[in-house]
Amino acid sequence: ISPYSVTIDMKKGVDAELQKLEGCGHYVTDYRLHDIWVLETLNGKTITKTDFSKEFPLMEIQAAENTFSGFTGCSRMNGSLFFEKGLLRFTNVATTRMMCEPSNKEDEFLKALQSSTTYFIGNNRLTLSNPSEILTVFKKID
Repeated sequence: ISPYSVTIDMKKGVDAELQKLEGCGHYVTDYRLHDIWVLETLNGKTITKTDFSKEFPLMEIQAAENTFSGFTGCSRMNGSLFFEKGLLRFTNVATTRMMCEPSNKEDEFLKALQSSTTYFIGNNRLTLSNPSEILTVFKKID
C-alpha cells in the first residue's frame, strides 16, 4: 500500500553483527505548509490590484490531507499536493470557470502554481520555484 520501502542495517551497542530491518512508508508533508497563504509576487513581479479582478489569489493548504483550496483571483480552486523530500507539486488542480476581466492574471498564476517543484518557507513567506526560477511568493495570513 505504501509507495516507498526502506532497508536499514543497524548495529546495537558493541554487537559485531549488523541487524537488517526492512519496512515501508511514505513521506510526511512539511507541517509548516499547513496554513492560509496570499499571493505577493508572481513570476518575479509584485502583484497589484489591476492584476486580478476581485481579490489577490490565496490558498489554504491542509498538509495532513495533502490537499489545498483557495481563490485564483477570479475563480475558486482546489487540488492535491505531492510531497517528497523537499519536492512539492500542486496536482489535480480544478477550478470553477468564472468570467474574468481580460487583464486578470489567473491563467498565469495557475501555470506558475502547477510549474513549481520546490519550496522554501522563511519570514512568514512561502516561495514556490522550479530549478530555473522563482515563480511565486505567498505571505502567511493566518
